[in-house]
Amino acid sequence: MIKQIIAFFNSEPEAAQPELSVDDAAAVLLIEIMMADHDMDQRERQSIESILSKRLNATESEIKECIDVAIKRREASHDTYQFTKVINDHWGEQQRYELVVDLWRVAFADGELDKHEDQRVRRLNESLHLHHSHFIKAKAEAQNNP
Repeated sequence: MIKQIIAFFNSEPEAAQPELSVDDAAAVLLIEIMMADHDMDQRERQSIESILSKRLNATESEIKECIDVAIKRREASHDTYQFTKVINDHWGEQQRYELVVDLWRVAFADGELDKHEDQRVRRLNESLHLHHSHFIKAKAEAQNNP
């Protein structure tokens, strides 16, 4: 047993994870909303593609790859902290608010607002250090300007 512990501490560290960009983190949060109701609806995915194409200067295939990577990152994580931290560290209040509007757009994309989607947006709004008034205002904006 002692030999195993010593071997563990003497072993080389695992390859470093690629650094997470703020856009990658935002993509994961968009995926988080899409998957909140446990249904990967094509309309929600198209909404995410549209949002990312407006946010990023990327080709359609790069956006699809970004979404695929975001899905894998979401599946590999146990919570959203690492993603919200990157966003909080790099984006100001207005950019975080605009992300919450986009989260609502994904939630509304399939024509139904599931209670799990609503709760997930609420929690992410809090994790992004925004006020409840931002949550309400973003929801109204997403409904009025899909």
